[in-house]
Amino acid sequence: MKLKKLQNAEITTIYQERLVHDFIEDELKKLPVILKAVDDGIYECLGIYDDSEIIGYTFLVKQGMNYLVDYLAVYPKHRNKGLGGEIIRMLREYMSEAGLVILEVEDPAYTNDRDLKALQTRRIGFYKRNGCIDTGLKVRCFGVPFIILVLENSTIISNEKLWELYRSFYGAVFSMDIVEKNIECLGG
Repeated sequence: MKLKKLQNAEITTIYQERLVHDFIEDELKKLPVILKAVDDGIYECLGIYDDSEIIGYTFLVKQGMNYLVDYLAVYPKHRNKGLGGEIIRMLREYMSEAGLVILEVEDPAYTNDRDLKALQTRRIGFYKRNGCIDTGLKVRCFGVPFIILVLENSTIISNEKLWELYRSFYGAVFSMDIVEKNIECLGG
């Protein structure tokens, strides 16, 4: 498997054919926002390839030497085949010079749906098994409650500084007015 930087046409195709199905509407940035962030050099979109076939994607917000994994998904026919751990390893390698790599995982404490709670709990377990660390920071981002994780090789900082950095990722993509209204700290 390999990672390949995507061009705008490829990003558009993935957005229209996959991203809108892989993530709930509240988590989706509008396509023009993503493309502008790519053009501004603060957003990287990578395809995950097995030979010449795309099997997944990840979209990253970048600020200096720090990253936020905005979206990460494997195409449905390739899920549950053990590829996730390899993808996390590839991302760790791709961002080996990064100071901090932040991941958001839906917080199962905020749903009453048993199936959704089980899925969210499995996701957290997956990330922890693959070297991600729960920071204890909890946020609500555009209505979605998240637990904030970092990759194991990340520079550890206080949760106060982590919160500031997290907000700054969104401030790079959206106006501060939008950030103030839609990004809140729930604890940690």
